[in-house]
Amino acid sequence: MQWTLAWDPRVPEGLRALPAAERQRVLSTILSLADDPMPAGARSLPGKPHWFRLDDGPFCILYAVDRVESSVTVYAVMKDEELLGPDRY
Repeated sequence: MQWTLAWDPRVPEGLRALPAAERQRVLSTILSLADDPMPAGARSLPGKPHWFRLDDGPFCILYAVDRVESSVTVYAVMKDEELLGPDRY
């Protein structure tokens, strides 16, 4: 089943802050969520059953899954527990 993938408008800004090789790897991980929104390693956030955290090397992807709409929305890319992006979200 293919899921619809969307992201917060600030996510691309955070991705641009990454070195090219890391950016490509993290982007590939994000795009793979359309095929499998809950891959091995994805963890539900405490108290937020539809929100997940997926670690990718030193980076973390925060996203929400809507099973009714079959959609995945990426809200943040983090490094060392800090949000990436010019305005820090």
